[in-house]
Amino acid sequence: MKNFTPELLSLKDAGLYRRLVQSQAAGRFVERGGEIFVNLASNDYLGLSSNTALQREFLERILSENGGRFLMGSTSSRLLGGNNGAFCQLEDFLARAYSAHSPEQKKCLAFNSGYHANSGILSALATSKDLILCDRLIHASLVDCLRLSSAKWMRFRHNDMAHLRQILKKNRGEYESVYIVTESVFSMDGDIADIAEIVKIKREFDAALYVDEAHAVGVFGKYGLGVCQELGVLGEVDFLMGTLGKAIASEGAFLICSENVREMLVNKCRTLIFTTAISPIAAMWSKFAFEKAMGMDSERSHLRRISGVLRNRLSSLKTLGSTQIVPVVLGENSAATSVSERLLKQKIWAGAVRYPTVPKGEARLRLSLNADMPRELVEDVADKILECAQ
Repeated sequence: MKNFTPELLSLKDAGLYRRLVQSQAAGRFVERGGEIFVNLASNDYLGLSSNTALQREFLERILSENGGRFLMGSTSSRLLGGNNGAFCQLEDFLARAYSAHSPEQKKCLAFNSGYHANSGILSALATSKDLILCDRLIHASLVDCLRLSSAKWMRFRHNDMAHLRQILKKNRGEYESVYIVTESVFSMDGDIADIAEIVKIKREFDAALYVDEAHAVGVFGKYGLGVCQELGVLGEVDFLMGTLGKAIASEGAFLICSENVREMLVNKCRTLIFTTAISPIAAMWSKFAFEKAMGMDSERSHLRRISGVLRNRLSSLKTLGSTQIVPVVLGENSAATSVSERLLKQKIWAGAVRYPTVPKGEARLRLSLNADMPRELVEDVADKILECAQ
């Protein structure tokens, strides 16, 4: 077997070596090595992981309503005996929630993770006669979907609608179906796609639209249903993928789609078919937590406010985007790593994101805020970042 030591040493020399660090997150804080840090590395945007009252309410309900049924594991794939009623209830709930804001009835299909959903959906549906057009900054799970798919694929420049239209004008006539793929909130830049313009282009060129709302679910739109709902274009989105492990503080993911698409995926999607389902108790918590998140308008408003506070406070540095994800671009990998390490000494956990995850020369701190953070804490964090970045 190949010895990987030279490659690992090369990663260390390049400042690209990764390691797993044991930690326990709880809202705005995280415990690491027996110490408590402010947590700027979590996707727990609504602070649900620290809401012990909600956790108690859920567990008490489970104990009173479960009737002794085993909930800790599904023990099978959904197609071979693992399709617990908890999954069906979660899907029905989400389908109703999104259908209430769409001109047409929607269906829902639950997945084990956002990675399972993104890598499996279009690779199951798109054929060699089809074209997939994706924003250059889509998530790695969607990039892997492209690699798995037999379809032709191309990338358009980030949020560049003129470039997308140019590619379609040149290529649309050569393919049976075209799928346009974008995130709504981009996970590394913290900006928002021009969904309204993409919808116009989709109509113009008779394309299907796939939107990854992983970082928008719970945070944007009335009831936290995402950017597409906020813009009133749910009826134009053929594939809306949302995750349950970020703002909803659970695990798993879901697709909002037509009944026809759902039926095809149940028959063709390998990342759904050939995997043991997540535990029923996780699906039950997802439904419970999502229901609660839909009513958290004050938390969403606070999150928007403190995101603005942080950006304003860091105005002397290069920040990107306009959302609860605040990237601070520092340049070379070594610069981002150095600032991240200095912040650890200030009891702030803010991970460095480096090339090749982001473009060369654009290594950054990726700061993720959550609604559990008071304004005073955000201001203090900003001041310490400025100090460490000098």
